[in-house]
Amino acid sequence: MPETNTEKISPKPTMLWSLACMLGNVVFIAILLFMSAMVFSLVKGRITGTPPSIAGYQMYIVLSGSMGPTFEAGSVVFVRPLDPIQLEAGDIITYRGNDGSETLTTHRVMEVVSDGTLSFVTKGDANDVVDGSTVPAANIVGRVHYSVPYLGHLMAFTQTKKGLVLLVIAPGLLIILFELKNLFSLATAMEEEKKAKANNEPAV
Repeated sequence: MPETNTEKISPKPTMLWSLACMLGNVVFIAILLFMSAMVFSLVKGRITGTPPSIAGYQMYIVLSGSMGPTFEAGSVVFVRPLDPIQLEAGDIITYRGNDGSETLTTHRVMEVVSDGTLSFVTKGDANDVVDGSTVPAANIVGRVHYSVPYLGHLMAFTQTKKGLVLLVIAPGLLIILFELKNLFSLATAMEEEKKAKANNEPAV
């Protein structure tokens, strides 16, 4: 009796599942790239003594809740330097204090004062009254464009030796594991294709 060659049919993933996997991979890679860029920026900042920055945005950790609920302590604000003359009421700015220190504050502009010299009346969103003194244009660091909650805790951790090592090594290991997974999947697919071709060959 002649033998009948049969091929085991394995269930193929649906298009929706394939798209979900592809989207997951894209998000995973994006997160790794962002983490790598952030770690590189932090390392560079520690070496040069400058604020960490990504794509022209300086990153600062929010230490108090004076701007809640817009952003809370532990958030990171992304600040882009600009000419202070471009600022308007309603903008959120980061600026140095009037005491000559490098302590930074991030509050909202309530009023632009132009009485011979440019300055700004500011207030924290969580505060009931405006700040006690105006901010000279020379003290402006930049305007806040974005904020990411909780990222400040991660950045603070990276500023420790343990955190720096973990966040430099971990992304590298994840990238290696991701590539190994892709290679394994490719090898498995090639092996299954070889078996399928062998099973489809006519028996002699």
